[in-house]
Amino acid sequence: MLADGSLSITHKRAHVVVIDACTSWPPENYDVLLAVAPTDELSVALARLRTPRVHVLPLPASTLMIERTVGEALRAAADYDQARKADRLITLGTALNAERDPGRLLAMILELAREFTHADAGTIYLVEGDRERLVFKVSHNDSVTADLSEFSFPVTPHSIVGSAVLRAKTVRVDDLYADHEPGATMPPWNHDRSFDQRFGYQTRSMLTVPMITPDGRVLGVMQLINACRDRAPLRTPEDFALRVEAFSNEDETVCNALAAQGAVALENARLYAEIQALFEGFVRASVHAIEQRDPTTSGHSQRVADLTVALAKAADGAPSGPFRDVSYSPEQLREIEYAGLLHDFGKVGVREQVLIKAKKLFPHQLELLHARFAHMRTALRVRLLERQLECIRDGRDDADIRAAHAIELAELEDAVATVLAANEPSLLPQAVSSKLAELAHLSFADDEGVLVKPIAHDDLLALTVRRGSLTAAERTEIQQHVTHTYNFLVRIPWGRALAAVPEIAGKHHEYLDGSGYPGRVMATAIPLQARMMTVADIYDALTASDRPYKRAVPMPQALEILRGEASTGKIDAEILDLFIGARVYECLEGAAATRTR
Repeated sequence: MLADGSLSITHKRAHVVVIDACTSWPPENYDVLLAVAPTDELSVALARLRTPRVHVLPLPASTLMIERTVGEALRAAADYDQARKADRLITLGTALNAERDPGRLLAMILELAREFTHADAGTIYLVEGDRERLVFKVSHNDSVTADLSEFSFPVTPHSIVGSAVLRAKTVRVDDLYADHEPGATMPPWNHDRSFDQRFGYQTRSMLTVPMITPDGRVLGVMQLINACRDRAPLRTPEDFALRVEAFSNEDETVCNALAAQGAVALENARLYAEIQALFEGFVRASVHAIEQRDPTTSGHSQRVADLTVALAKAADGAPSGPFRDVSYSPEQLREIEYAGLLHDFGKVGVREQVLIKAKKLFPHQLELLHARFAHMRTALRVRLLERQLECIRDGRDDADIRAAHAIELAELEDAVATVLAANEPSLLPQAVSSKLAELAHLSFADDEGVLVKPIAHDDLLALTVRRGSLTAAERTEIQQHVTHTYNFLVRIPWGRALAAVPEIAGKHHEYLDGSGYPGRVMATAIPLQARMMTVADIYDALTASDRPYKRAVPMPQALEILRGEASTGKIDAEILDLFIGARVYECLEGAAATRTR
């Protein structure tokens, strides 16, 4: 009898609630209602009961009619229960296919298994190694609140779960507290009752189901405890003795199906995690390759990725303004991160000497230039000695010759100093530029009388670069790294979730006004993620302290330079405002601290 006066009939967990159709309202939980009322009042009563799961028993009724009606209601309830289980299994299959988190996946399986079997408690263990250890992962118990931290123990045939793993077979025990258990499907084992003793619990009926993949590997074990006649908690010894029942053949069948589904889903989740780890490892190895090619910018790729992801998260969380409709899923944020990490990968296709060129002249060029100047000093010295011999033969004083030689040497040293000053990648002063134009005509005769210019045409071309260390041709070669990056990334089968990686990385040097490279595309062709990366890339290039050819710019000055770029229409002003307003640049400090832990 229920609290509202209605009657509950349960058979094989099919739940029929009998109500007085004239006065009672149906409870919340039932499989089928059996409405009882006088014949002439049933029509009015049925109008109030809007559920399709209702059977009627008109009064008065004979014993035979009551038995037949109740029997039909119970069969209908059983059919409904089976249909509901089938629907839940289909729903679970869809959910398991979408779920990638092993913890949530296991919790879903255990919850549904307990629902189907009315199990009071349940646990899932995962197998580690070659069936060497079992790891306790998920546990539910309606009657006991216990803090069961994750632990592991060896797989042995002396435990029920160990037997299920080693034999790859389901173990069903009707009553572990019985003196003799004839219903056990395997030989006797040692059952540890320490949990029961500690919490005042009784583990009576048990169903232990291995989670087996289609190829026969046992990935885990699902263990259900105490099938109950109802869902109320078990509190007293009488509850365990009277309300706990054995798991049925149907329970075993449905749990075997659930465990099989779970094994496939778990294997899929593991494969997905392995693929993610593979991609992650590939990306990290690629970043390592970049940094090996260009050690001077070590860490730049990671910093750009961190800044761009932080900027994307700030846009995603903007409650108003131009980014209020922007939303990025975890997969899209990973796509942005990978694009950031690989945005400079094309540098592997750039000549190393150009890539790490710290000054305007390559080391071998400067060495050769010094050798020419040394040769010129020797030539001047030889000419001085020749003239002095002539003076000795003619009996003349050589003071004027020595004075002229001193002037020539001073001019030569001044030329060397000018070259060394011009070789620095800082802004070329006008005085140095003018002096280089004069030195372009400097020459001397070698030992064979051939006229030699110590400063060759290529040297002069490099030394007269106004800013930085690269000539126009070298700068073009460097800019081609973006094309190399795109051509490399587009050959990788990223899949749908990461499909935009090549485009994001390949357009991070494009400007909104079409003055960027390599495609000189306009704003409409540049993805939002690439615009974000442009801001991040410029900021890090300005503030990085690991580049020998330039000094790091303080953060306030770097932001002012970015504002200048935004005012000319090169970079996205709204993104820059978000970058500054959300203080995105501060993420580098937190990211660096996290990686050093």
